Amino acid sequence: FYSSVRAARSIQRADVVLLIIDAAVPVSQVDKRLAQSIVDEYKGCIIIVNKWDLAKKVAATSDYRDYLTKLLPGLRYAPIAFTTATEAKNVQSVLDLAAEIFKQATTWIPTPKLNKAFTTIKEQQSGAGKKGGAVPKIYYATQVAINPVTILMFVNRPELFDDNYRRFVVGRLQEMLPIEEVPVRLLARPNREERTAIGPGKRN
Repeated sequence: FYSSVRAARSIQRADVVLLIIDAAVPVSQVDKRLAQSIVDEYKGCIIIVNKWDLAKKVAATSDYRDYLTKLLPGLRYAPIAFTTATEAKNVQSVLDLAAEIFKQATTWIPTPKLNKAFTTIKEQQSGAGKKGGAVPKIYYATQVAINPVTILMFVNRPELFDDNYRRFVVGRLQEMLPIEEVPVRLLARPNREERTAIGPGKRN
């Protein structure tokens, strides 16, 4: 219990979380709970697969990545580092990667660039998220916070933006913007002004 509480508090305080997985044993329920806590807190994270020297003879890095993605789907965005701590292998690279993740998590995206990305998403959505014939529409978006990157969308009906549609939008934003390896929090607010379709340069 106390270990769990300390871990939860550490996750809340951290700028970047290092989730250490023991490559010599299967992913445990504790690992899964910690991963979910990281997801719930919208934390940048590096999954560190330690003791890789004991596992690399029976599994390739690509196979182990697939294994972790299946068991920890919420951390799909998190980069994975393979280390052997007793020999200090890749330890420095993990620290360098943590600095990069922090940089992404504290990125401010210019509003015109952000809305240009949303315009592309709108063109590609192909009816994703329809409910009873209604289509989710994003009129305008702006970033309101960092770490986590938090984006406020002004939309037609917030209830249309379910988890599946939000994952779709976040995935596309991560591909198009310099936030590929960090979580993105999307907020939806009903649009109270008559605006035309979003586009770059609408507002600053």
